[in-house]
Amino acid sequence: MILRQRGVWVFPVVLTLLNFVLGAARANAQIIYPFSGNYETTIKINPIVDDLSEVVESAVSTDAPYGLDTYTGLVYSRTNVTTGDVRFNVDPTIFGLQGYPQGFITFGDGANKLFGNADAGAKIDFEKLTAKGSGVLNITGGEGIFQGATGILDFSEEDQVILGETILLKGQAKVSGSIQVPQKVPEPTTGLTLVTMGITVSLGLMLRRRLMMGTN
Repeated sequence: MILRQRGVWVFPVVLTLLNFVLGAARANAQIIYPFSGNYETTIKINPIVDDLSEVVESAVSTDAPYGLDTYTGLVYSRTNVTTGDVRFNVDPTIFGLQGYPQGFITFGDGANKLFGNADAGAKIDFEKLTAKGSGVLNITGGEGIFQGATGILDFSEEDQVILGETILLKGQAKVSGSIQVPQKVPEPTTGLTLVTMGITVSLGLMLRRRLMMGTN
């Protein structure tokens, strides 16, 4: 009686464990791409109204990995002309701007691309005509090897300031962090199914032998 009860629950337990292990592997598999690159940047701050501006960013790199040697972005900013503090964000509504397109950041112009948003700050010294900035680039997707990418890239930047109707910042930025991409794990194949069936049949034969021995 005891052997028969064991036979009843051993089969589902084995199959459940197999499904759990395979499912966990599919859910947790990912590739991590470390990232570090130096960029020559050009930032154009175009006034909209009062202390609010539209900011167009572009940059190129000679050492960025994975073909991500260009950067383009559209963000919005608020500048405190007294202190020189500048705040940047891709969302215009954060600054009370309505009817403006959502901003963006894009790394790369080839097969591999990264997309995301930015939250950053800078301080402009209007006497020395210099600026320093830093912030976080939140990766929300991509193309090529970066399909479904997520991650956080930190950056720091130093610029020369050229004053005019449009304020121009030209300088160097350092970007570093890591990018996570879900790994495509194949679904169980017919071969794996046959292996599972083989294990189940083998266990069944073992239990049958024990049952026969138990009745003798």
